[in-house]
Amino acid sequence: MRRIVLFLALVTVSAAQDKLILSAAPPPSKAKQTSCAVQDLYIIGLTMHNPAERHKAMLEWLDKSKCSADDYVLIWNALPEWAGTSDSPMLRAKIMEKAR
Repeated sequence: MRRIVLFLALVTVSAAQDKLILSAAPPPSKAKQTSCAVQDLYIIGLTMHNPAERHKAMLEWLDKSKCSADDYVLIWNALPEWAGTSDSPMLRAKIMEKAR
């Protein structure tokens, strides 16, 4: 019985060998690639302690970045944590404008 199970395991592994991914490169995405690094906005929120400077830097980041709708949803939901006291209607309006 053990020999049969071992034989079947070897046959399964050899048949699946053709389907194994041996490349470390990520598979090409069919979605449109955008230049969006949400972690940069997160870093701005963590490193800038002056609320006025943080607000200005976040607005500049939103102006120059181009993200997907899913990224803007992530930003919208995390903005109170990332922006803190810099969270404003102006930032929210910019996010809504860019998400369209």
